[in-house]
Amino acid sequence: MIKPVLIFKNLTVCLLLSVLFSLGACKKDKAQQPVKKNTSLFGQWYIPVKEGEQARYLVFSSDSTFILADVTYKNGNSTTVQYTGKFHTKGDGLNIVIEKKIVSEGSNVISTDPSNAQFYTNSAFVVDNYKLTINYKDNTGAAMKSIFSMVLQDKVI
Repeated sequence: MIKPVLIFKNLTVCLLLSVLFSLGACKKDKAQQPVKKNTSLFGQWYIPVKEGEQARYLVFSSDSTFILADVTYKNGNSTTVQYTGKFHTKGDGLNIVIEKKIVSEGSNVISTDPSNAQFYTNSAFVVDNYKLTINYKDNTGAAMKSIFSMVLQDKVI
């Protein structure tokens, strides 16, 4: 014969389990957090000028320093013309002030000179996830657009 205490314990356990399962089933689904898009200008950006022959890199640092590097590849060698300076943003406006030009072949620095070269001056930018679009005017005043891809851990996205 089954003892009433044992029956009561079994019923209590079954009742508790069914209440827990029903509460779990009634639980509202948590809203999924939207994936946050990158809208920051900071980082390293890349655009091939001539695929396999020439590329341009832009680096925007949080301390407002800026690097523009044009790299040319020829016969297994590379030549880099690097411009450094400061950048300023206001809204979607971007202004770059170049201070120095460094020319190197491979890892050998050929020259370092002051520079007042102008790139993307008084331009507008948009960052949409891993793409940077810069709208600017060339030396003749013609409207231009460059679209860069973000570089993450040495991989172009």
